[in-house]
Amino acid sequence: MAAQRPPAAVYDITVNGLEEWGKLTSQGLDVIVDPFVFRVGQFFLEGKEAGPDRWQAIESDLGALVNFFDLIVLNDQLPAFNYPDTFDRPDINQTGEFRDRLGDMLNVEEDKTLVHVDVEHYLYREAKEAALDQLGRPMEEGPFVPAATADEILRALEAVQYEWEPRLEMLEPQLPDSRSKRLARFLLGQLVFAGYAQQTGAPHVLAPRRSLFLTVVGLRTGLAVGPTQTAVAEKAIYEELARRCRDAGPGWRDDELPWTPSFLPFLLKRINPYREGPDVLLRRAKELRESKAVRRYRKLRKELMSEDATRSEKARKDLTKAADKVADELQSNRKDLEVSRHVVVELLPKALGGAVGAAGGFIVAGPPGAVAGAVAGAVSEDALKQVHERVWGLCIDRLPFRSSRKLLARSVRAEYELKDHLGAELEKVWTTARA
Repeated sequence: MAAQRPPAAVYDITVNGLEEWGKLTSQGLDVIVDPFVFRVGQFFLEGKEAGPDRWQAIESDLGALVNFFDLIVLNDQLPAFNYPDTFDRPDINQTGEFRDRLGDMLNVEEDKTLVHVDVEHYLYREAKEAALDQLGRPMEEGPFVPAATADEILRALEAVQYEWEPRLEMLEPQLPDSRSKRLARFLLGQLVFAGYAQQTGAPHVLAPRRSLFLTVVGLRTGLAVGPTQTAVAEKAIYEELARRCRDAGPGWRDDELPWTPSFLPFLLKRINPYREGPDVLLRRAKELRESKAVRRYRKLRKELMSEDATRSEKARKDLTKAADKVADELQSNRKDLEVSRHVVVELLPKALGGAVGAAGGFIVAGPPGAVAGAVAGAVSEDALKQVHERVWGLCIDRLPFRSSRKLLARSVRAEYELKDHLGAELEKVWTTARA
């Protein structure tokens, strides 16, 4: 992704062919994580030694930090796609070395939580070119991101020092200034990751602020995200998303998951913030993975995201009880642990007229036979057009399609309430030196 890349040997998995996207899910790497979640987690784990400005970045997106620790508890391993390219390009360009800051902190004591995945350049190019094409179409009709939402996205990019700026190539001349180009690069990056997700069939996991940004952009209505976002305004955005999915018919799923425990409040109560730092909080999160109730909850939650609707519905019925058991085992309650809610939005192959489900192979938007041995059917241009008319950016044209699945997060509490509820204790932990 970057002009100068680290040696392939430092990566754990290399995706160098269409059929190899299946490597990820076969090894249990069945979520595609928004890089912003990793970035906020990295800032927190580095602690105050990384610089005082980092706390402002963490505090600006506490919902992403909640998601980060939830992902640690709910998954044994997490894939990071070319993560150093995404955020640490200056270090690579200056030294030519792969600096795995996040992996150094996550992968300790023989644990391999973070799995670095290298997408071969030609596959990245395919994803990027498809994303550029998709980004360019609405741009031809004029600005399609509400001004207030654009301002919020740019503020978020600045806060987390977002340094991945893929070249806009043929779109560059269409953008009048540096502000619009930075916004376009952010959207391009999000589309590339959405393309990775649809080729694996794994859900694309987004933190609350990013979920709201991309939902607003995808809906292309007068709804917007502003600096004083209210619960009423947020509800209207997600209600519009649900309405469009319902109206789309079979093959689309939009559903709010039953209440979901967020583990960070529990973990904070179990450490001494004046003596134990971010590394201790991380260790406790990993220990929590082994809880019997958490293991049961994890299994059901994965089944709820299944492409098998019958299996998914059964898991949904059992998930609330399983979440209650987690709360009981942790001697907590829903009020303490329900920090986020999650909305799953899925577009499964049958919605696009494909002959088989995801398990049978890929559906390709393009000429039949474009990918030898992997084509299960061809998605018509009309079908894809209808998808983009309902929710732009949900799936990516011209890329192999297994399913499009997004797991969006919503904060239960307003941002200022989240800061009051968790911020002060988290800052104490962040300022405590690592052991």
